[in-house]
Amino acid sequence: MTSELQRAYRECQRIHAKHGKSYYFATRFFPKDLRYATYALYAFFRLPDEMVDNPAGRDPKAELERFRDEWRSGVTTNPVIMAARDTFERYKIPFQYSGVFLDAMIQDTWKTTYSTYAELEQYMYGSAAVVGLMMSHVIGFKPGALAYAEKLGYAMQLTNFLRDIREDKEKRGRVYMPQDELARFADDHVAFMKFQIARADALYDEANRGIPLLEARGRFAVRAASDLYRAILRKIEQQNYDVTLRARTSFVEKIFICLRAKFTV
Repeated sequence: MTSELQRAYRECQRIHAKHGKSYYFATRFFPKDLRYATYALYAFFRLPDEMVDNPAGRDPKAELERFRDEWRSGVTTNPVIMAARDTFERYKIPFQYSGVFLDAMIQDTWKTTYSTYAELEQYMYGSAAVVGLMMSHVIGFKPGALAYAEKLGYAMQLTNFLRDIREDKEKRGRVYMPQDELARFADDHVAFMKFQIARADALYDEANRGIPLLEARGRFAVRAASDLYRAILRKIEQQNYDVTLRARTSFVEKIFICLRAKFTV
């Protein structure tokens, strides 16, 4: 690996450490080569997400399209693109996954609501399920694993949506909750949150059944990531479903969750 590429991976690690606290914590349990691949992929996901969520006066759609053009061509000085392309090539990740993901990010520049869960799930496939598919190629997998990887992507994304309902609506004008379900529960916020948390829990339960289909050296980190994200749901419950408070786990809680996960793989 060239020194330029090493610097690119270190920049991806910095981005991951800054923005993905729970996921970065779980990534520590991968072997070194898988850790660095994960840093690169996380940064590849995070950079477009930041372009959409924090445009700082810039045109997010134009920025995303420039990013996509550099990604496709490979002609770039962007360290995230450099490291991510190396990871894609090294682990033979299907390139079409990246296109699906970037299309979902561009969709965020104009679409603000989703009528049904089926419609929201279509968006989540691009924004999150393909993340699970990419990571499966990095880790290595047996037949049947990819369907479970998609479920873990949906579970984690739905968890993020529930944690960030208020922030997404107030700061970004987007509502990542099915409009028909919001109408069904009307003013009963607690009942609505319980319904969505039960959905997310079911997705985690299903996704975890696929972990044995991953290569052994990656299973613990995936289970730790699953459990760390799922713990956010428990925090929301402990806060009486008050999403004005950001649900998060402490460092000690993260340690305990990971120790418990160690005995489940």
